[in-house]
Amino acid sequence: MLRRRLVVCSNQREDTAQSSSEEAGVDNLGVKTALSMLRFYKREISPLLPNSCRYVPTCSEYSMIAYKNYGVVKGTILTAWRLCRCNPLGGSGFDPPRWFDEPAPPEQ
Repeated sequence: MLRRRLVVCSNQREDTAQSSSEEAGVDNLGVKTALSMLRFYKREISPLLPNSCRYVPTCSEYSMIAYKNYGVVKGTILTAWRLCRCNPLGGSGFDPPRWFDEPAPPEQ
């Protein structure tokens, strides 16, 4: 438990340092708002939940990438679609955000 808290604390410091550099390239107010809400979730709520994500990147990281790459509307659609797939009957593995007509990334 203590080790997890130490890891979480160090991740929070990294997230805070990254957040200012991440927002530097974002000029859309909607995207900035969405990213700040996601950072709040990752910092305050996620540590209280068990680690159970079956996808890489996690849903919150997926959402952050989707908002940065596609904007508010497409990012919200992609996030909702990912959350619908994130269930016991859904898949698992590497699943980067991509719009519906984009080709799948090469398998590694």
